[in-house]
Amino acid sequence: MFPDALRASELPAHAGAWKRSYGAGLARFEACRVTAPERAEIARFIVERSQAALLHVKDGAARPLSDHLSEAVEAPALERTALGDKPGLRVEIPFEGVLYRGREALGLIDRLAERGEITMAAQRGLRWIVEHIEAQGGVLDLRDQRFVLLGAGAELAPTAALLAAGAQVLWVDVSDHARFLRTRGAHVGAGSLLHAAEPLNLLDEPARVRAAIERFAADSGGPVHLGAFAYASGASQEWRLGAAMNAIAAHLPPSALASLSMFVSPTTVPTLQPECLRAAEAQLQNESMWKATLSRAGILTKPGAYVANGAAVGYSTVSIQGLSYQAAQYVSKLCAAEAFANYGTRLQLKDARPLTVSANVAGITRTRSLSHPLFEAAFLGAPRFSVRIFYPETTRALGALLMLHDLLNTAAPGHASSPLSAAERTAALQSQQMHGGIYNLPYGLESAIRIAAVLGMGMNPSVLLRRGKKPLAEARA
Repeated sequence: MFPDALRASELPAHAGAWKRSYGAGLARFEACRVTAPERAEIARFIVERSQAALLHVKDGAARPLSDHLSEAVEAPALERTALGDKPGLRVEIPFEGVLYRGREALGLIDRLAERGEITMAAQRGLRWIVEHIEAQGGVLDLRDQRFVLLGAGAELAPTAALLAAGAQVLWVDVSDHARFLRTRGAHVGAGSLLHAAEPLNLLDEPARVRAAIERFAADSGGPVHLGAFAYASGASQEWRLGAAMNAIAAHLPPSALASLSMFVSPTTVPTLQPECLRAAEAQLQNESMWKATLSRAGILTKPGAYVANGAAVGYSTVSIQGLSYQAAQYVSKLCAAEAFANYGTRLQLKDARPLTVSANVAGITRTRSLSHPLFEAAFLGAPRFSVRIFYPETTRALGALLMLHDLLNTAAPGHASSPLSAAERTAALQSQQMHGGIYNLPYGLESAIRIAAVLGMGMNPSVLLRRGKKPLAEARA
């Protein structure tokens, strides 16, 4: 469909060859796409064709997912738990054993930017939301806002922050909301948590999920902010969940949807920001002897990015995560974010209407899904590459604040009311990156991870004794 724009990507003709080298191939493809005049249209095409191919299988019978989602099904009854009287979301960022409150967080944000662990765009967004909250007396009040969180129980989902701000939140997750309230929701402010009597499963019954969202929007009297945070590894679930969440969004009435939010993995194919390229060059100029030796031996691969037509796309995929994981990140998140931001969830050119989208890159985090000996060892060795591995509480706080910036600041790149042109808005949409330093590397990420793992094993050989772990399927926020 786009031969002139994509010819230089030189994709292999056969699936087997693609599977063996998809990391480099995807970087070339993305460099061609982001510099093409049809950038957003290519993203729309990829997402639309992927959605059209999805099937819903029940009792051995398969049919198009769109047919299933178009069914008129009875919405489940929703139960409400009121949690308090006063909104209580204050700026609090836990980092390295210190809790940064209020304006103290501005200094932390600036230091993270100075260290090259977040991009300048992320710095600006985080500073804006901190200043915004402090200008309101230090407390954010979202009692007039409604959120649907797909994967509300995910380790990094902003559920607690939104409830603390007083928002109405519809819980969609296979996990128990009551356990969440006992463990992470002790101080959740003035919010209301709604949930179905029986847990809603995105893969088994997406039509009931869609119906529940429509009921929630109708009962609460306005459009809802939709958060797509569900994740499960293995059996291609990461791909299927991402596709299901996008399909549900696409089958909601446009009038019921105020925004769409997600986190993008750092281990996909990012368009690198100028400050990251400068940092990579500085690392090369001051390269240690041991890194230079490993590089000459071909063990530590260079460069760290594919550069073409003025764009630099990072070699940031990790093969152990698998093709399903990468499809979930590239198609269901990166491309979907651009497509929905420009055309809305219906993806129809004739009635395109921009949608507010938040799709920020979050750093590698010590989540439960990353409990694997290879990555535990790599985490230990990461400081030798000036890479920070975040703890969940830090990523969760930064991610929630930056998402709120995207939704509340009408000048944010992903906001439907942004003053940027369509091309500028598309290019800036994923410039807010909390990458922890991995985008500053002058080396391919996978080779750096392997070396970091060897170094980490030398520091703590006991990580080799950890058996029975599932292969890693996630390196994201």
